[in-house]
Amino acid sequence: MTKLFKYELRRLLVNKFFLGLLVITALYSKHLLETVVILGVSNTAPFSGWSYGMFLAKILPILLIALLFFVSFLYSKQEQGMSTLRNATLINLRVLLLLRCSAMIIGFLLISAIPIGFSLWFYANIFHFTNFSGFILPILITLLPSMLFILGLGITAGQLHPTLLYVLMPLMLLFSYLPMPYIIDLFGSNFFQSFPLTLPLGADSEPAFVVPVVVWIGKVVYSVTGIVLTILGLIHFRKGDY
Repeated sequence: MTKLFKYELRRLLVNKFFLGLLVITALYSKHLLETVVILGVSNTAPFSGWSYGMFLAKILPILLIALLFFVSFLYSKQEQGMSTLRNATLINLRVLLLLRCSAMIIGFLLISAIPIGFSLWFYANIFHFTNFSGFILPILITLLPSMLFILGLGITAGQLHPTLLYVLMPLMLLFSYLPMPYIIDLFGSNFFQSFPLTLPLGADSEPAFVVPVVVWIGKVVYSVTGIVLTILGLIHFRKGDY
C-alpha cells in the first residue's frame, strides 16, 4: 500500500506541469511580497495577520488551479486507457481512489509550502521578523477550507464532464477578484482587506487579528461541503469512469 501511494504521489509531482506550477507560484509569491505585502494591507503592518492573510488570498487561486489539475488526472485519457489493467488487478477501487485523493492533498500542501516558505524567508530577511506564530490562523482558515471544497467540487464536476474542470480553473481567478460577503468569501481577500478597518487599534497601533463568527460559519460550511462532495464522489465512482 505504501509503495502504491508513493507511486501515485510521484506520478502527480514528477512531471513538467508540476514543475511549471512551482516556478509560477514562486515568481508570483515574490511579486506579491514585493508589491502588496511590503506596503501592508488596510493600514496594518506588512507582518500583521491581515497582510499575511491577504498574501495567501492572492496566491490561493494558483494553488487551487493546481489542485484542479491534479483532479483532472483522474479523468484523463491516459487513466481511462489504464482502466482495463486496473480492473484486472486485486486492488479495491475505493482504496485506490482514497490513495489518489491523499496524493492530491499532499501535492496541494507541497505546492502551498512554496509561497509560505518564501514568505517566511522574506519576512526574516527584509524585516528581521521571525515571530511567525501569528500566521498559523490565517494559513489554516485560508488554505484548509478552500482545499477541501475545491477537491470535492472538482471530483463532482469531473464526474459530470471532465471539461468542467477546465472551466473551473479560470473561475478561480475570476472569483478571487469579486468582493464577496464574508460568509461566502472562499478566498478571504475581502475579509482581510475590509474587516481590519472596522476594528479598534491596540496598544501597538494595530488592529488585533480576530475572526468573526460569520467567517467561521462560512469556512466550516465550505469544509463540510467539500468533504461530503468528496465522499459522494468516491462512492459513486464507477470502474468505467476510471
